[in-house]
Amino acid sequence: MEFTEYTCPVCNKRFVNGDDVVVCPDCGAPHHRECWEKTERCFYAERHAAGFSFENAGSEETDSADNGENAAGKTLICPRCGAENAGTDFFCGTCGFPLNEKDKTEPPKTEQTQNRAHGTPFGFGSAGAPMYDPMAGMKSDEEIAPNVNVGEAAKFIGKNTPYYLLVFKRIKQFGSGKFNFSAFLFTGAFFIYRKMYVHGIILILAMIGITVGSTAITMSNTWMTQMEYNDLVTGIYGGTLGAGKMNMLMLSAGLSLLRYGIMVFSGLSANKLYYKHCAKNISLIKQNNKDGGLNKELETRGGVNLPMAISFFAAFAVIYELCNYYLLFQL
Repeated sequence: MEFTEYTCPVCNKRFVNGDDVVVCPDCGAPHHRECWEKTERCFYAERHAAGFSFENAGSEETDSADNGENAAGKTLICPRCGAENAGTDFFCGTCGFPLNEKDKTEPPKTEQTQNRAHGTPFGFGSAGAPMYDPMAGMKSDEEIAPNVNVGEAAKFIGKNTPYYLLVFKRIKQFGSGKFNFSAFLFTGAFFIYRKMYVHGIILILAMIGITVGSTAITMSNTWMTQMEYNDLVTGIYGGTLGAGKMNMLMLSAGLSLLRYGIMVFSGLSANKLYYKHCAKNISLIKQNNKDGGLNKELETRGGVNLPMAISFFAAFAVIYELCNYYLLFQL
């Protein structure tokens, strides 16, 4: 979304293309990320309880002016910076502070904002609702990996930023991440989704190979001539099952264990591999980007690739179902 038609309410500077913008999840007001971190909350936080909406702020203030709250010709002194403003102004022309009667004093810092300043990722606003912190309670210039700060990592990650920033911080401090259930359930597809194409393709091909191999074993003559399940169990425990059939049975079980082993490995290693992927690529982007536009380059090279992830996962699902279909109609 473009914000070039708006002005940051903290520094009163118009947004330009490429600015790092944080949008308040409660009222929709855009802020420069530096300004957001400086105030440690939304500029209009004290008005959220009254249902303030940045989108409707203009029409609301116009109605207020029509009722005579700001009379023409009256001079208003900004309570924040002391600048003089016309009586018809709704915001200070110097610092952007609201000039209506309800906001004559600058909102004091609350206990919640103090907590946010000390790293609490999610505080509570004046309305009692959770306030989303896209930086997970960290400062944008805080180092999260060698030669990589939090702001750069957030731009590169794109989706689900707070979760990964907290995981990255844990990896940096303790060397261990968290189990990634998405990577466990969607083995291979998760890495492609996060643009780790080599890891993803290798895992997808491994899972396809295991599926095809398992089907081939099941369709082999040795397996197909096997008797009923009860006879199979009797043969295993009674020692009467032939060596060929026993080898086929063990190989099939081994492939099943290998499949689940790959899934567990994927869940255990995904966050660490993604951490290294982000650190390496962000460093390369910074080295090769000497003419500005770093934020745009981080967003373009980072982020996610949902269509490709769906395509590879669908291909695996189709192959899996074809194997089952062939097995069903041949036995």
